[in-house]
Amino acid sequence: MTAAVAALPLIRPITDLRTQFNDVCAQATESQEPIILTKNGVPAYVLEDCAAYEAAAQRNRMFLALREAEIEERYRPEALTAEESDARMAEIFKVWGLDYA
Repeated sequence: MTAAVAALPLIRPITDLRTQFNDVCAQATESQEPIILTKNGVPAYVLEDCAAYEAAAQRNRMFLALREAEIEERYRPEALTAEESDARMAEIFKVWGLDYA
């Protein structure tokens, strides 16, 4: 039986920034994962390599763009030809009492 095992987060005390700064930075760069920094045993901050942060931000932007496209496709009425669009706009302008040219 196989189970999906999530990787354990990298956790370090915040004092490591003061005492082992280079080691913490090297770990962030090598792992490309966020490091959770704890203060008195409680998660307080997250440290992440800049390249890993940018990659995650890019993935998030792409996900949001795809989600927006899915929503638009689901709720958007069918596409209109230019002639159909012009005819509808002319009807709307006529109701408003304006001239559509």
